[in-house]
Amino acid sequence: MKHFLMLVLSLSFLIFHSAAAQEIQTDKNRAAKVVPDAFVGKNRILINNRIYRLNAPYVTLAYGRGFSTRTEGIDQNMTLAYHHFFDWFGLRLAYHATSDLQPWWRSYNKLNDFTLGLGTRYDKHPKWNLAVFAGPSLAYGWYIAWSDVFQDERSFRFMVPGVHGEIQATYRPVYDLGVGLSVYGSYNKFYAVAGAQVHLYFSLAYVRNYD
Repeated sequence: MKHFLMLVLSLSFLIFHSAAAQEIQTDKNRAAKVVPDAFVGKNRILINNRIYRLNAPYVTLAYGRGFSTRTEGIDQNMTLAYHHFFDWFGLRLAYHATSDLQPWWRSYNKLNDFTLGLGTRYDKHPKWNLAVFAGPSLAYGWYIAWSDVFQDERSFRFMVPGVHGEIQATYRPVYDLGVGLSVYGSYNKFYAVAGAQVHLYFSLAYVRNYD
């Protein structure tokens, strides 16, 4: 876990360092603006002499903690998600893992979620991205419970449908890179969890330099 946290902190530092360098090299009074399509193309925004695509797809990598109804305690969790957007809605494909140990380790108390979410975003402000998604999930994993057959605690495997929802708030020091907070909930009949995560945001918005 320490190595993962160091990686998150290092990436966050690089993002903010890149933002600071960009601000120094550009005019601080230059505001983000949408310019005529003839100059930069349809659905584009010009920020600091760089052209970005509006409503562009993005990827998030998240790590956090959440309360589990199965372990009745605080679990660790991580999520890798891809978000793709159309005119008025977006789709989210994600893998989410929750465990009483580090989520990348094997555990007999662990939830794996493969989720498909439908949602929307607020992307009008160049420094902020707000989004909400919800939808079905395929949940599988293991949990420890009492066995009447063996008269002892045993590990049980499950694979069931579920639901998953998430709200994201991301600060973007650079239009296509950011750091944010996610609040999520995942429910199925065997292993439900809700919590918060810190996420890194990587957008596919950059098109080219304006000049």
